[in-house]
Amino acid sequence: MPAYGVTEFKARFSEILRNLDDGEEVIITRRGKPRARFTRIRRPPEDKLSLSALRDLLPPLPDATYQDFLDIKKIWEPRMPPDADAR
Repeated sequence: MPAYGVTEFKARFSEILRNLDDGEEVIITRRGKPRARFTRIRRPPEDKLSLSALRDLLPPLPDATYQDFLDIKKIWEPRMPPDADAR
């Protein structure tokens, strides 16, 4: 585990932060004595939401009609490139 003095830590902060993404931990010293440990925070697995839980968070979509589809098509078609029909 590498150790950095406060001044060096401040000067190389961005580099050290990038290394933390690779799982590295560092010790920060003051006058040669360890004062702090700088490490990456790992999110506990229970903080992750399942796909079904995310779906439940979304508001329900209104029912669309065929007329809604035609209105959207009218807006969208002028934006299509001329060769889009060839695909």
